[in-house]
Amino acid sequence: MASLDQVSIAILLGAILVMAGILSSLLALRFGAPLLLVFLLIGMLAGDTGPGQISFNDVHTTYMVGSVALALILFDGGLRTKFQSIRTVLAPSMLLATVGVLVTALVTAPAAKYALDLNWTESLLVGAVVASTDAAAVFLLVHTQGLRLRPRVGATLEAESGTNDPFAIFLTIVLIEILLHGSKSPLELAFLLTRQGVIGAVMGIAGGY
Repeated sequence: MASLDQVSIAILLGAILVMAGILSSLLALRFGAPLLLVFLLIGMLAGDTGPGQISFNDVHTTYMVGSVALALILFDGGLRTKFQSIRTVLAPSMLLATVGVLVTALVTAPAAKYALDLNWTESLLVGAVVASTDAAAVFLLVHTQGLRLRPRVGATLEAESGTNDPFAIFLTIVLIEILLHGSKSPLELAFLLTRQGVIGAVMGIAGGY
């Protein structure tokens, strides 16, 4: 009975948080506040460092929910984006999604090193994690906020935000492998990235069909 009560309380708290997120999204859209910041604020208030005092440290569940949410966001954004508009800005968007992510990570690394007292590899990892533009925020702003951007600028922004994740993930994987197992040869890193890229591409194409 005690375990059943705990499950019921967990469901109730989850429902309250979801309802709070829905209501706050209406307020955020009304006043023009970034929706993701509102959800982050609710999470901080509900967490163990806020007044909610909810302790949640299940990394695997968090990873699973986050991965599913990101897949749905990218899928929805892809359906709303016309391929004809993306094709005309493919070159600049790919440049931003690769070189732009790398430059952002390199610029962020020194700040992370001196602000967080990390070594250079850890600092580069922080830079890689925050380097990619969040697709959820971009798609939300472009599609629901009625931003009047030039067609080429809007298409470039959408294409870059939806395609920069693979490069950022590859960079993150490389840095994590170096932190966990020490330095690796270029051949080992190339094999690792090729394997990840091929598997992801095959699954994506198969899922598309």
